[in-house]
Amino acid sequence: MNANSNDNGWWCKPQMNIENQSAFWDAQSDVYEGADMTNDNQQEMDVVIGKCRELSYEDMVTLGGAVGCRDPKLILSDLLARESGARPTLFFNDLSPKQVQRAREVVLKPFAKIGCKISYHPGEIREVCKEIVPKPRRLLVGIYDCRSFFDANPDAGYPLCGYDEYIKNRAILGDEFLLEWVKLAKDKKLVSCGIRAKVSCDDECETIAGVKKALTILRREIIDGAIGSINALQIIGRKVGRKGFFISHWYTPNGMLQMISEIFPTESFSISVSRFAKGTVFTIDPIAQIPVGVVTVLNNVIGNVLPHDQYETLQSIRGIVVK
Repeated sequence: MNANSNDNGWWCKPQMNIENQSAFWDAQSDVYEGADMTNDNQQEMDVVIGKCRELSYEDMVTLGGAVGCRDPKLILSDLLARESGARPTLFFNDLSPKQVQRAREVVLKPFAKIGCKISYHPGEIREVCKEIVPKPRRLLVGIYDCRSFFDANPDAGYPLCGYDEYIKNRAILGDEFLLEWVKLAKDKKLVSCGIRAKVSCDDECETIAGVKKALTILRREIIDGAIGSINALQIIGRKVGRKGFFISHWYTPNGMLQMISEIFPTESFSISVSRFAKGTVFTIDPIAQIPVGVVTVLNNVIGNVLPHDQYETLQSIRGIVVK
């Protein structure tokens, strides 16, 4: 642990840009569907499917959908099981061109064959939102909870905590992880709080366990309010000799709610919160208009957005859920 070192010393982050981030996700296109990190969050999908069942919708926007094996596939499958003649229009996005290609050629192809009109749009969420016609839509945002990064819940289908899961999946995520608590600055970018740690998958078991224990203690103090206003735990994974990097943010109980409440004010939007083993789903509806579409941003997609772009990304999404 280190609270004072700077980014030019031992704490050396990879170059944080879209090109390097996209390179990481491109490399996952063939393995994403079967990864345990993809399939240990069924409670989120149960909440989302229930929220979608409450509406009659004409279109669905999937942002950051990876290869489409969770959203929209599971949502569409549930809809068609209940309404065999339903054919909503689908706008599908992911940052990675290769993930979008797999969605088009494999995962979502059966829905296209039965007449669903699907358009595919690789790229940053804040950019592709410019291509979407605004209309009243229900927005479903799913994020990870920092408490779940340290606490598993096997009975709820969440067998490994995030920390242990990341170490286990070093072949995908990286051999070394940089962990840092971040807060929302005045310019609406997530920035360092100065509380940092580094762990290597090649460290001794005692070292790996020690870093986890120290971070767990800090997490409790942060949630109890003993340590400032902190929004999330940022994790960056990297592997020597591999292009790209992995980044994720696991939010404090109020960390994402703070941003959502600012961007979607209560005089214009209703916000409900559903919590479960791994994280939270925020259901956001325009107050003055009945939603005729659904937007999904699930499985911590916002948490995978670069820290200086998360707030702006949510602002861009707001623009497509009201007419």
